[in-house]
Amino acid sequence: LISASNSTFPSFTVKFRNSTLGLGKIFLSEPALKVSSSSCCLVQVETGDVGDVYKIRVSCDDVPGFKGWHLKSLHLQELHMKQELNFECNCWLTLKKGDKELVKEFPTVTEDQKTLPVYKYVVSVHVGDRWGAGTFANVYITLYGKRGDTGVRKLQTSLVKGRKFQRNKVDSFLVEAVSLSQLQKVVIGHDGEGYGAGMYLKMVTVKESQDSDKEWVFPLWNWLDTHLGLCETVCEIVTV
Repeated sequence: LISASNSTFPSFTVKFRNSTLGLGKIFLSEPALKVSSSSCCLVQVETGDVGDVYKIRVSCDDVPGFKGWHLKSLHLQELHMKQELNFECNCWLTLKKGDKELVKEFPTVTEDQKTLPVYKYVVSVHVGDRWGAGTFANVYITLYGKRGDTGVRKLQTSLVKGRKFQRNKVDSFLVEAVSLSQLQKVVIGHDGEGYGAGMYLKMVTVKESQDSDKEWVFPLWNWLDTHLGLCETVCEIVTV
């Protein structure tokens, strides 16, 4: 049961994480039952046993004409055992207001276990000082820790002024996610859009928050390019 503040039901994905089975995924499009008066949508999905869920991730497609969607709450019920999980979301999924994000994560809240914190990780991309090192392509990253991953996130809005991902520049981005515990690796890449889309990446650094002293470093010192260096536009980097 999804409670929303407008009548438009976008195509979106709910992903869930548990401690034994890993990541599951449910794709939702048109609801089986839509209660217009209360802006609630009921969707029934057949899936295997998802185990003990500790977080969910909701993502929404940015289709042409989509102005945004406010998700008030999300309720999951296993119809056979009548087990329920309730998530109070109260957030916008849009690039036009609020956090300007199309992906949100929410921890499971239960009486018998501690609720995991949600962090706004500060992801900094360090571009090298080489000719042609910058890129105008869209850059994506996934953070991996001992407690799951963030899923693929587009690095959309830099905290640093100026054009993103330019030569000898460091851009920082906020990636909100349920705590990943100790970070282990990142996967970063770009879509190759634009002329000379290759990027010379020195490293990626990540902090748990803007006030945190703890920092993970993921060094590369190589090209993300189809013709130079790794001859790949996507790479995996482990922390040092």
